[in-house]
Amino acid sequence: MPTPPELVNFRFLEGIPDALLKEFLALAAPRDYAPGETIHEMDAPATHFYLFLDGKALLQVRMPPDIIVSLGSLKPGYCFGFSSLCPGERHDHTVVADRECRILAVPGEGLVRFIKKEPAFGVPFLLGMYRLVNDRLTLRTSQFLTLLTRHPDLRPA
Repeated sequence: MPTPPELVNFRFLEGIPDALLKEFLALAAPRDYAPGETIHEMDAPATHFYLFLDGKALLQVRMPPDIIVSLGSLKPGYCFGFSSLCPGERHDHTVVADRECRILAVPGEGLVRFIKKEPAFGVPFLLGMYRLVNDRLTLRTSQFLTLLTRHPDLRPA
């Protein structure tokens, strides 16, 4: 049984039996977004985990009074909305479609139930998520340190 085509680009799902991937996919609902449309808003309740299928979106943080900082762009194969796996959490950033986008939205509560019910899905899923989060943290740390080393006020005189 081949991996569902919608999930081929999501490397963190590798090693999960195809039958369980199909059950996971059954939890998901496809959503389409037009350019400029908000996919999720900073500080809003985190209710869904998202798999980015097609298009391009921007990961942003809004800072008072009117500053928007773009942290990066999201492309096919990217996932986000990890906070939805922890009840009561809120999003710590905003995601806005830059082009037309197609996303799979998985209810966080349903995904947590599935992870608990199916360890053959849950263990590789959570290990894959750990690797993703670790890689992203390493990249952001590297970017931050590069920024610091190039800041004119922090250069040796």
